[in-house]
Amino acid sequence: MAMQALAALAVWAYFRRDRRGMSAARVVWSPLLSCAGLAVLTGLAVVHFDLLTGRTGVVNAVLLVPLPAVLLTGFAVAWRIRRRDPERYAALTTVDVERDV
Repeated sequence: MAMQALAALAVWAYFRRDRRGMSAARVVWSPLLSCAGLAVLTGLAVVHFDLLTGRTGVVNAVLLVPLPAVLLTGFAVAWRIRRRDPERYAALTTVDVERDV
């Protein structure tokens, strides 16, 4: 859910400078509203995680605690690749559909 909120924010950031002829409601307000809604939903899911798992205490902590560590590790790995091998970093966002078949 948090990644979907970030994706909605990325849509807003992408169209911020050039709306490409689309309405502001479509490329500004809808992504921002979606981001806000998904952020609230993520917060509620974390606060009431026991309702999702049916467990309390240690089980929920074991499920939730690694998430920020994994996120930070991902950022660190991406930063390291970007610094050491910019071509490889740039290739992370490219997909050759014909080759992957």
